[in-house]
Amino acid sequence: MMLSACSDGASVSQADQSQAYATILEALPYAPVTQLEPEPYSPTLQDRRWRFADKLEEQHLPMLRRLKRGEIGNFGGIEWRWRDGPENDGLGTITGVAYFLNEPAATLRRYTGNPLFQPATAGFARTDQDRIAREWADRIGDGIASPGFGNIGVPWINIALPRAEFEAMRTAKRWAIPPNLALRFSEWAEPDLPAVPDGLRPLIRYFPNEQSLAGPTPDLATYDAIVLRDGCFFIDEEGADDPLAMFPLGVGVHRDREGHLAFRSRHSANARQLARVGTRMQLGYRAEVAEPPPALIEACGRHRVVSVKSLDQAAGYGGVWFAVQQNAAREGL
Repeated sequence: MMLSACSDGASVSQADQSQAYATILEALPYAPVTQLEPEPYSPTLQDRRWRFADKLEEQHLPMLRRLKRGEIGNFGGIEWRWRDGPENDGLGTITGVAYFLNEPAATLRRYTGNPLFQPATAGFARTDQDRIAREWADRIGDGIASPGFGNIGVPWINIALPRAEFEAMRTAKRWAIPPNLALRFSEWAEPDLPAVPDGLRPLIRYFPNEQSLAGPTPDLATYDAIVLRDGCFFIDEEGADDPLAMFPLGVGVHRDREGHLAFRSRHSANARQLARVGTRMQLGYRAEVAEPPPALIEACGRHRVVSVKSLDQAAGYGGVWFAVQQNAAREGL
């Protein structure tokens, strides 16, 4: 079956799903944006809570500095914990957990009686935080975990996996992570939309997503079309050795308003428009996948697999868009 989503309006919605998987080799790009302006930003609950906690820490900084200075070797840091509720304009209630190796309650009382702060037993002092955090990041795995450090707060590990997947890993490996080494899970690792909606599943053999959020990569601009051949996504490079494409964790496909198969964010709050399948895209940094998912190879055959970091429509259409439209009107296309 050939699905060529071009000017005649052919689209996934017109596919005969009783036939083979879909093929889309070319599609009409979206009309270029004529007005460039910053994308609207709506802070997430997590963003708002971090900002609130930062302001609280600033308010109590004189006391916290005295505590930090007076309890070197004993103080394990402050962790701001949230509990859901209507308080603080819907952010919930917050507690500053103060960690100490020795006599947590008595030590905290020497510096403050504010009920905002609660004592707890630390697994290590802040004087050892660099070593402890880096050791745990290495143990959890490069590409999955990275350490972070604050001035007063406990050190943390950024986790690039969905929470449920990490918790299963922690249980299987019996990791006893110290109580004052915080785990930070990104909301971007928890998509709320499927990679492939149910209505498109009969058309696609396999949609390969990365299993974790991408870490820092070189800021490169690379360009090619991503096409669909018999239900498999290929990067349409020069030559005959086109690789299969692997996509970021937070990217999926859907039917756009005109019925074309297009990429989209898997986060419903992110409405940014990505490119259509079959159009030239800005693919960002590319990396060949050394160990691709066996299910992808089984579904689509033994090919190179290359991961891409971006699926934005490629620049360059704008300069000729008027001519395209004029020609289309003249030829009745």
